[in-house]
Amino acid sequence: MTTKNILLTIPLSLFMIFSITLISNFEAFAEEEISSYRMADNVKSIMTFTFRDGVEVIEFPVYSMTDDFVSNRGTSFEVEGVIGDSPLFHHALDEAYKYRLMLESANSSFEYDFRYFDVDVDFVKGTKSIGSIGYYKCEIANYRANTLDSADFESYFKSSSGFAIVDEVEFDCRCVNSNEDGNMDSYYGSYTDYTAEPLTGSYADDVRSYLTLDFQTGTEKIEVHGFEINSAFAEGGGGNPSFSIEYLLEKYPILGSEIDKARKISSLPTGYNHEFDVLVEFKNSEKTLRSLDYSTCEIDGAEILTRTDKEEGFTGKSGFALVQTVDFTCTGLTPGSNEYREMNGTTPVWNTNTYEMIQPAHSYNTGQGAVAMATFTYDDGIEILGFPIFDQENLLNKSNPTFTLEGIVGDFPMLYPRVDENFNVQSVTGSSYVENFDVDIELMYGEESVREFNYSDCRVIDYDVGSDMNKEESYIKGQFALETTFNFECRGYT
Repeated sequence: MTTKNILLTIPLSLFMIFSITLISNFEAFAEEEISSYRMADNVKSIMTFTFRDGVEVIEFPVYSMTDDFVSNRGTSFEVEGVIGDSPLFHHALDEAYKYRLMLESANSSFEYDFRYFDVDVDFVKGTKSIGSIGYYKCEIANYRANTLDSADFESYFKSSSGFAIVDEVEFDCRCVNSNEDGNMDSYYGSYTDYTAEPLTGSYADDVRSYLTLDFQTGTEKIEVHGFEINSAFAEGGGGNPSFSIEYLLEKYPILGSEIDKARKISSLPTGYNHEFDVLVEFKNSEKTLRSLDYSTCEIDGAEILTRTDKEEGFTGKSGFALVQTVDFTCTGLTPGSNEYREMNGTTPVWNTNTYEMIQPAHSYNTGQGAVAMATFTYDDGIEILGFPIFDQENLLNKSNPTFTLEGIVGDFPMLYPRVDENFNVQSVTGSSYVENFDVDIELMYGEESVREFNYSDCRVIDYDVGSDMNKEESYIKGQFALETTFNFECRGYT
């Protein structure tokens, strides 16, 4: 960790003026403190600890909320960083141990100088402040010095690995304030597109996730690194549609304000909620592949976390990623696939076209194994798609055969409507309310088919879209994969 110490050798009134100046003029010390850690997109957290005996500024590469910010049920957080020269901070840790029995015997009413303190967490991108959180009347909840390593032999042999002796500290606080600008007058009726400059990194098949958030205050369009459907498409119903997003911490003023509002009204009746719509679009460089139009949404969860993996960020093998996660629950969802509608055009129902859609096999590395090609036979045509993942569930333990196909979100214009058809009647379990179709899976070596799995009278019983993230590694390497999963149940198999 990086530390600056300011001892109280001046009168209290002068200290109060000085500390306010220090905290409000954050950029002054941001320019002096140069992070030695590898932080994704150069986004980091710097903490100002205000003790009764002085102020100490420390950069911890790992900061994570341990309570959901929106739920407003707690104000705890944790930090992790290499043990450095932080005398006031370490004195507070030692005092917490020294007086632990007194606190228990005095029913937590015992006071000592370093028991309570305030913590201001400033989030910085480069030298620019992108937000801050103030924790008040905090105390040490747990602490240990710990050595991080690779958990195997690599720490002893590889120069990229090694060992890191770190402070791991948990805090409980009485109050928290997000320090967001409450005056949103300038944003009313506004539309701000933050996607003009795409997120850096490599995206599998160039598929990216975009959200248009239509708040009462104004509209923001953003790109996110991670997206996950939490509920919506499972047959039989799974509650209201919900989803989550994740992105490297950034300043989106209206979204940030809405997160703060959600926290403030979390204990109030639902009538106080600020509802809004969200259009989710999955796109490549050519077109929109799939859209999910959510309506009447609320923010029901948010956290700021650091993605990290053992010692790797401290030894330089990898790094750290400070991210924002947000959870949404909505009352409505309209999934869409424009290409299927365009295929149908205005053809009368008594003159239905028969379509054939064939996509080339994927080019992913399958080692010495085969490539799975799926042929879907619908009432209105045939669609042939390649998937890198085909999982057949145990046929001997199933009354009805089931299987899964998984790959990057793609252009599946005839399969998506079958997903959506089942979604529209998801409260009813069974195959009599939707179109049933056949699926023939062939394992191919070039043009040669070596194995076939023939399923009949199938339907989609669940559908998911989720980003396959690997802790901090996705952010440090800049590699992201947005996967889609189709689960099928069939009546027959040969």
